Amino acid sequence: MAGELHFDTNAEDWQHMTAELANYSKAKLWRDYTWHGARMAVIDPEKFMQIGLTDADWEGMRRELENYRREKVWDSFAARAARMALIDRKRFAQIPIDDTAWKNISDILRTYLVRNDWNNFAGQAYHIKTIDPSKIGDAEITEKVWNGMMTQLKNFEQLEIWGQYAKLAAYIKVISPERFAKDVKISAGAWQRMAEELELKRQKNYWAAFAAQASRIKILLT
Repeated sequence: MAGELHFDTNAEDWQHMTAELANYSKAKLWRDYTWHGARMAVIDPEKFMQIGLTDADWEGMRRELENYRREKVWDSFAARAARMALIDRKRFAQIPIDDTAWKNISDILRTYLVRNDWNNFAGQAYHIKTIDPSKIGDAEITEKVWNGMMTQLKNFEQLEIWGQYAKLAAYIKVISPERFAKDVKISAGAWQRMAEELELKRQKNYWAAFAAQASRIKILLT
């Protein structure tokens, strides 16, 4: 069913997303720049490399990342670091994350586990795996965790919250692709609604939201 729907981004879409990224750079809105750039990097890594990330852009993102480290806001640190890794893995490799930082990042994951907060658990696990796949594996994704994430995904589907459904499904696929392929069956109706959500963002010229939805769908289709 997915192949019959229109999920591809076209040249005009890319032009709009690129302009949005340039606006964030010009305004020095580095949080928005990082989020939007990472999504574009997922949608089309080769075309994203052609945009030309400047030293000033990277330094703006790096300074904000270091602010999170200094202020010990470890969930935001992990989220920002993961997106910077997607934007430029080579430059990101030069940013040290020591054992203390990893302990704090992992503590956030355990906090979500204790709370049975599966949506935020999935997000944090996705960030960890994006930063360094060796830091999270099957030992962390227990049956309790997996069942919790599956229940949350089903809830989003039943409530027809398609943006959140796509986001969580994409996180889960990255966290454990083999189990995802085995256990997650996205219905024709869900694909249709995700496609409609993407088209709505396009029609309204919401290019940041369009990139977010397109990046999630790209993960699910690959």
